[in-house]
Amino acid sequence: MASTTPDGTVHAGDSEAAATAMIEGLKSVIPDEIRLSVRSVLDGDSSAFGPREWDTLLDAVAEVLSDESVTGVVIAHGTDSLEETAMALDLHHRDPRPIAITGAQLAADHPEADGPANLLDAVLLAADPVSRELGVLVVLGRAILQARGVRKWHTTDPVAFARNSPEHPVEGLPPELERPLLGGRASFADVRVDVVACPPGSDAVALRACVEAGARGLVLEGTGSGNLPPLVAAAVRELATEHPDVVVVAGTRVPRGEAEPTYGGAGGGAELAKLGVLSCGYLRSGQARVLLAALLGTTDGSADEVRRRWQRFHLYS
Repeated sequence: MASTTPDGTVHAGDSEAAATAMIEGLKSVIPDEIRLSVRSVLDGDSSAFGPREWDTLLDAVAEVLSDESVTGVVIAHGTDSLEETAMALDLHHRDPRPIAITGAQLAADHPEADGPANLLDAVLLAADPVSRELGVLVVLGRAILQARGVRKWHTTDPVAFARNSPEHPVEGLPPELERPLLGGRASFADVRVDVVACPPGSDAVALRACVEAGARGLVLEGTGSGNLPPLVAAAVRELATEHPDVVVVAGTRVPRGEAEPTYGGAGGGAELAKLGVLSCGYLRSGQARVLLAALLGTTDGSADEVRRRWQRFHLYS
């Protein structure tokens, strides 16, 4: 939970008084039939969260849901990395009981703080039977979004997140049930996957540095439908020969729509696919990184097996 310091800056974490006041206020307005149990798992700025924190939250959620009397789980989370955490949880979430993850765009001590209303909405949603079987739900600014495809789209607007989704859902399944799950429990902290921005004219220095640092997977954020600049595409071609165990995914900087292997040419998605490069589909780089790390962490380490399993997630038409 964030609060404002005397110098006017906003700091997350270590705001026990504000958190206590919010919880007490929440208890006073929720229906009597809803019993609320609160625990602290992580206290800090979510911009500092990463794979180790995803592992911690997975453990915490599993422990809570081991209690059969629990109806649902609510996670209060900073908005900076909420989309990654939501994806990590949703890939594992087989339980029909919902997980509602929420946050705030304004500090807890702001005169127009949005945290209390968001938290109330998340609690009511998690307690509602209509939310069962829907997986992880992101709840902010009166919007309710499924986890996959969610991306923070605005730095200050109360409706902080928007959801990109497949343009052509899988035939025969309603969109809310299109949630392929992992085959086992991933250990995110044990797998390095890096995101590399590849704007027009960029070279392959960052890509090569990530591989040298031990990355087992790369998410390359290109242009259009997932197209890469010539120097980057040439390095990917070399990588396919020199490091075939490194899995590469091509994405896009474009906010909406699917990245798919459409274009020809050296850096086009269709040519990249011939080298074993995967497409992000409707996911953007943050969630694609989570999915790739999860697959790398739940297979025998074979790049070919990861590529095969990636296709199960039907990320593009």
